[in-house]
Amino acid sequence: KETIYASFYPIYNLTKQIAGDKFNVKSFTNLNTEVHDFEPSAKDMAELSKAKVLFLSGADLESWKDKVEEASKIEMVDTSKGIDLIKTEDEEDHDHEHEDSQEDEHEDSEKEEDHDHEDGEEEHHHHHGLYDPHVWLSPKNGIIQAKNIADKLSEIDPENKDYYMGNFEKIKKELEEIDKNYGEKLKNKENKKFLVDHEAFSYLARDYGLEQIPLTSITSTNEADAKTMKDAIDYVKKEKISAIFYEKGGSDKNVKTLANELSLDAKAINTIEYASDDDLKNEKTYQEMIKENLELMESSLK
Repeated sequence: KETIYASFYPIYNLTKQIAGDKFNVKSFTNLNTEVHDFEPSAKDMAELSKAKVLFLSGADLESWKDKVEEASKIEMVDTSKGIDLIKTEDEEDHDHEHEDSQEDEHEDSEKEEDHDHEDGEEEHHHHHGLYDPHVWLSPKNGIIQAKNIADKLSEIDPENKDYYMGNFEKIKKELEEIDKNYGEKLKNKENKKFLVDHEAFSYLARDYGLEQIPLTSITSTNEADAKTMKDAIDYVKKEKISAIFYEKGGSDKNVKTLANELSLDAKAINTIEYASDDDLKNEKTYQEMIKENLELMESSLK
């Protein structure tokens, strides 16, 4: 079997579901390491050069893309092609109006991210490029990404096109059902604002008419001193926000402090940037993870 690579968990899992037993599917990044931290080694590059293709999430998520392209000459497929990308907002601009639509070229922006997964870490910087890269967190986008994977596999291996397209249709059907179900439930929420520590849910917010409030937009700093926390508490009270999330597997310190002060329950939401050991053991699908996030969103919003 020929080997194909996918850049990180959501794309790997979708590729595995679509490719089935026809290809050997590998993840280029370590599946239970946060995608933003990854730096490919010389060994990674050498392994990759033997593969047929590398599927990327795209929208500049993979900051190592250019380096890999030069070193390995492998064909890369940007699965975000066809998605209406959201432009990243300036630090000062927190109108949360996501009216920006995709421009044809979204290849040239640079992105540099660092992200701590250590407990107790307060630093939580995300420097994105021109577009918000978290496209996979919306089921509508997931369908587009899965279709791009199925199309490419059909092109590489036309004899098995019906097989790949059949597998894609299964995924599409599941995601459409999730989208329809939660779209209806979320539409009826009175307060559509939710607070997050990692601003990763712009696509989800846009698709369901919700409003994402990043904690940094209230505190404007990662070091939450008494005054900034008081401002944040006042803001959450004033806006009657009931849904407060921290990133599953990340530091929950600031969010939990805030939630405790307000007698609210801070909950862990999955940015699906990596998979836990349990996820891998149970072969949890991308669709299941998306559904869990939407269930959590639906039960937390009032």
